[in-house]
Order: sequence, then C-alpha cells, then structure tokens
Amino acid sequence: MTLTIHTLLGFIALTAGAWNLITTKGTRRHRLVGWVYVGSMTGLLLTSFGIVELFGGFGPYHVMSIVSGGALAIAIYFPLRRKRYKNWMVHHYMWIAYSYVGLVMATGSHLFEYGPTGWPFWARAGLYWGVPYIVGSALIFARRDRILGRLQADYSSEGAT
Repeated sequence: MTLTIHTLLGFIALTAGAWNLITTKGTRRHRLVGWVYVGSMTGLLLTSFGIVELFGGFGPYHVMSIVSGGALAIAIYFPLRRKRYKNWMVHHYMWIAYSYVGLVMATGSHLFEYGPTGWPFWARAGLYWGVPYIVGSALIFARRDRILGRLQADYSSEGAT
C-alpha cells in the first residue's frame, strides 16, 4: 500500500512540477499548483521512509529523500519570506527547479531494472541520472534570465518586492 501511495504522489508531483515549469510564473494558478507540488512531494518523501525492501532498512535512497526535503524546504522558504530577501525569486527558481530535476532523477531510479537490456550500471546511471541532470541544468540556466527578468519587472511595477 505504501508503494502505491508513493507512486501516486510521485505522479502528481511530476505532473504539477512540469505544469509549473512550462506555464506562466507568479500567477494565482502557479501558486496553487506549486502548493500541490509541495504537498505531493512532502507525501512522496515521507512515504519513501516506509519503503525498506531494497536495503532491508534505511538506505541511500532515504538519504536522498532527506536531501530532497531540504531542497524543497529552501525552495519554499524564499517566497514565504520574500520581503526579507531582495533576490528571493532567483533563489526560489533555482531551488524549486533543481527539486524537480531531482524528482525526475529519482523517478529514473525506479526504472533501473527496466532499462535497456545488457546495459551496464554506469550506462543506466548516465541515462537515468546524468541525462536528466544535464538537460535539466541546461534548461534551468537557459531560461533563468528571461523568466526572472519578466517576473522581476512585473513585481517592480506593482511595487511588491
């Protein structure tokens, strides 16, 4: 049952995160879908600690869940405290985007056994972890200035910093 809930929450987080990455930022819908992402990620991370079959207890994936939870907490900290941080949007954008990249990489971990037949571990690691990290990083940095420039201009014109 834990694995079923974990999988459902993962699907919701992947969908909500993708939606927010490709749609207009700063809108009411963006914030609502963002909270769906945060809620599903929180549930996903919590349920990960109930999955112990792979290592017979606490294992490396649980460590990554703790790291992911920290990244998620930092990502939502900045918009919640935006009045205290002039560059809160930059921090939020980077942390939440890499939170999503980590989610895609974690999803890849579940696909390891179904990978291309005959591929060695290092090749599967490259496919499921390296490719999402490299492509995700390229997209994050390629879009950062355009997205943040537009948002910062909108916030400046509204007088909200």
